[in-house]
Amino acid sequence: MSLWVLALAGGIVGLDGTSFPQIMISRPVVAGALMGWVLGVPAEGAALGAIFELFHLGILPIGASRYPEAGTAIVASVWAYAASGADPGTGFLMAIAFGLFWERLTGASVVLLRRWNSTILTLGEPRATPGSIQGRHLLALAADFGRSALVSVVGGLAGASLVAILVPYWPSDGDVAEGMLHIAGVAVAAGALTIFGGWRERWRLVLAGVSAGVLLLAVT
Repeated sequence: MSLWVLALAGGIVGLDGTSFPQIMISRPVVAGALMGWVLGVPAEGAALGAIFELFHLGILPIGASRYPEAGTAIVASVWAYAASGADPGTGFLMAIAFGLFWERLTGASVVLLRRWNSTILTLGEPRATPGSIQGRHLLALAADFGRSALVSVVGGLAGASLVAILVPYWPSDGDVAEGMLHIAGVAVAAGALTIFGGWRERWRLVLAGVSAGVLLLAVT
């Protein structure tokens, strides 16, 4: 797996968050599935992205708001999972834990980039011209791409190393890790109900989903 693939994917996903073209590929469920497809683990990438999406349903990158950057973090997490060679249960759990930590750092890098963008407005000509404005705009886009690529590569390498190192010390088998993921997923999904009207308005849908899941487990 080439690091250029990781850098390119991370750069594109990071740009899509707020800079360009904003076509939703930076959403975790999309970025995770695409990265998994590129790395040959499409199902695992889509599953990781779906779990991250639950954590970020209520986050909107609008204006000067500060937020964890999930797009580049899920790119790094899928890479970490695929490169570590860990089993699906334990590997998933550790990749998610690392991604939730890493997205805080990538979110801080967005803040630093914004501050740097404000400084380039005062560089160069005393009076702005259409050409200078366009040049500075392109410079800001290039800086965002470089930042996104860098945090994705560093995160992917660090995550893969940590997962590979920590998996042998996991105190139990992968089934326990999968159970923890299921419980965490249900808890986060229940918390996300407040975004769509709350428990009182959606409890029937939740019960129907739980019943369908239990029935599926019973059949299989």
